[in-house]
Amino acid sequence: MRSGQWYPGTMARAVSRLQKDLRLVDLVVELIDARAPASSHNPELERLLKNRERLVLLHKADRGETEMNSRWLLYFQRQNQPAMLSSVQMPRTVKSFLGYLKTRERHLRGSRFKRPLRLVIVGIPNVGKSTLLNYLVGRAAARTGDRPGVTRGQQWVRLLEGVELLDTPGILPPLLTPEAIFPLGAIGALPPERIERQQVALRLLERYLEQGKVSRLKRRYDNLRQGAPAAMLEQIGVSRGCLLPEGRIDLERTASLLLADFQAGRLGRFTLEEPP
Repeated sequence: MRSGQWYPGTMARAVSRLQKDLRLVDLVVELIDARAPASSHNPELERLLKNRERLVLLHKADRGETEMNSRWLLYFQRQNQPAMLSSVQMPRTVKSFLGYLKTRERHLRGSRFKRPLRLVIVGIPNVGKSTLLNYLVGRAAARTGDRPGVTRGQQWVRLLEGVELLDTPGILPPLLTPEAIFPLGAIGALPPERIERQQVALRLLERYLEQGKVSRLKRRYDNLRQGAPAAMLEQIGVSRGCLLPEGRIDLERTASLLLADFQAGRLGRFTLEEPP
C-alpha cells in the first residue's frame, strides 16, 4: 500500500524539501514513537541521510513501557546509533537532549567552523514533533494538534545559544508494510478516516490480552471482563454509552474512543513492538 493513498502528494514534496534542508544542517534528529519504534521509523531517511550525523529520540517515552524503552535504547546502541528517550512529560529527558545538543555545539565550535550548530527534527505525522518544539522554545513556535500532519510550513527556531533548529513537516514512508498498518493506526500516525478503526481496536485489545495486561484496561473501563476482543469492545461501548438510537452498540464510535485513550496514554504504559 503506497503512502500516496494516505497523504496524496505529501511524501514527494516533503522528501524534496528535506533533501534541500539537509544541505543547511549539521545534525538530523529523528523522532520515533517509543510505543512503535520500528514502524514509526521512516526508512526513506536512510537513503537521504547517508553519512550525515543522526540522533534518534524515542519520543512519548512516558507512554512506552520502561523495560521496553531500555531494550530499544540498547538495540540502537548496538547499531552504533545515538539514541535517547524523550517526552515533554519527563523533563529530565528534554534536559538530557539539550545537553547533547550543547555538547555537539561545543564540538563544532572547537573545529574550524565558527557558526551555530544547525539541526532539523524529522518524524512521521503525529509523533509529537510540534509539541516537543513548543516545549523547547517555551512558546507556540509551531501548530500542534491530534490529527496527523497538522504542522504546516517551515521556520528556524533558536533553541540554545549557538543552536538553531529548522522545523519541517512530518513525513511518512513511501511504502507501508502490512505489519506497520496496525501499530501506525494505533498510535494515530495514519488518518483515522483511512483506517479500519474497529480492526485496529480489536488488534489492540488482543495485544493487551496476549501480554497479560488487561488490568490496565480495567482501570479505565468499569466492569470490564476479560474475554474475546470483540466481546470486550462491546463491553467498553456499553460502559461508555456508545449506543445507537435503536439500542445497538456503536462499535465504530467505541473503537475511536479506545484508540483515543491509547494514544493519550490513558490505558497505561504499553509498547507494541519489541527490538529485532
